[in-house]
Amino acid sequence: MNKPSFDSNYVINRVEQYLQSKLAENSEFNDEVNHSASVEISDEGPKVRIKSLTDPETEFSYDISEILYWIERDTYFDELAKWNGVKLEEMHRDAVVFLKETHQYSLFMDLVDAIRRQRIAPFIGAGASLPAGYPSWGNALKSLAKSMGEKVVESTSQLLKACDYLPLAEILFQHNEHLFLNFVQTEFRLKPTHEDDKPIFPPVIDLLPQITSSCIITTNFDRLIEKRFELLRGRPLQGYMYGKQAQNGFVTQLLKGEHCLLKLHGDVEEPQSYVFTDTQYSEAYGTDAIDFTKQLPRSLRQIYVSHSLLFLGCSLEQDRTLELFKSVKDEGHFEIPNHFALLPEPKQDDKPEKMGRLLSMNIKPIWYRTDNHDHSMLEKILMLATDVASKRYSLGAMK
Repeated sequence: MNKPSFDSNYVINRVEQYLQSKLAENSEFNDEVNHSASVEISDEGPKVRIKSLTDPETEFSYDISEILYWIERDTYFDELAKWNGVKLEEMHRDAVVFLKETHQYSLFMDLVDAIRRQRIAPFIGAGASLPAGYPSWGNALKSLAKSMGEKVVESTSQLLKACDYLPLAEILFQHNEHLFLNFVQTEFRLKPTHEDDKPIFPPVIDLLPQITSSCIITTNFDRLIEKRFELLRGRPLQGYMYGKQAQNGFVTQLLKGEHCLLKLHGDVEEPQSYVFTDTQYSEAYGTDAIDFTKQLPRSLRQIYVSHSLLFLGCSLEQDRTLELFKSVKDEGHFEIPNHFALLPEPKQDDKPEKMGRLLSMNIKPIWYRTDNHDHSMLEKILMLATDVASKRYSLGAMK
């Protein structure tokens, strides 16, 4: 919490002047209380306990914070600011040390600057929803295959092992369309309450309102993002597009600066919008080359050339979306802004190839280490970025 604004201070001071004048009207009683009341400090809190002058059985109890806030408000806020500073130092220590040790400070500050200027368009992958109990694409398809029987599991095992998800999804969809659609709607529904001690909103989703007031892209079917912003603002996002939807005015809303949501794979509650199988991808992006007359590629291109994407919870392995970005970059018709990605650090031998591929699309990775599949450093870096961008925390001269 920061100190109240000037206007708030003015109102508070006027109210306090009035209350102080009313207190002064009772000077005789005040003197009696000050000299005769029984006061003791309780260890429970601690609290200040004051016994009534007229009824020994009656006792008034006050927290120390209440006394400090109402009697010495400037002192209260000074102490609060110092306490917040200490807490922020503790909270951000791991991320600050990590950025310094890995020499990623300059790139991190480029990301902070983009957040501060409200040019960031978060690109949210399945990994962001995992902490809330939603499955990854691979695990979802694996479970779906099992539900269709052992023969299906055996016939698709090689595709699953190779992470070749599009043809795998196509096979499962063609094998049993109704089971496929029911599985998606069941597994990716919005959870009404916490399940198995998992949060409704994982940390990455929870931080989105601090990262952007512009466009958000997601590969996820679930409705976590919509719900998070609706709870915060009391109204749904203004612009949206689900998968293969056409003629819904998404790009117009985007160019007007509205808060927009693009769900690349469609929405869980609208099966006709799904982009999950080979056939659906061809319908959405084009059969051979990317077809920019279609709504989805046109919208993605507009975001790619007008915003700085921030990839979160994405593996960024080769897929149709990255092919689209690469084709736009290679055409050379647009000035491409810098894009960013928070990614688990790959094996040392794989790192140069992946980094080169991402840089060819103007995507600059900030690598973080994962020990035992622990992605908490991603959250720590992201929280540090939002606090530095909002000027709640300063990195000083750290290099």
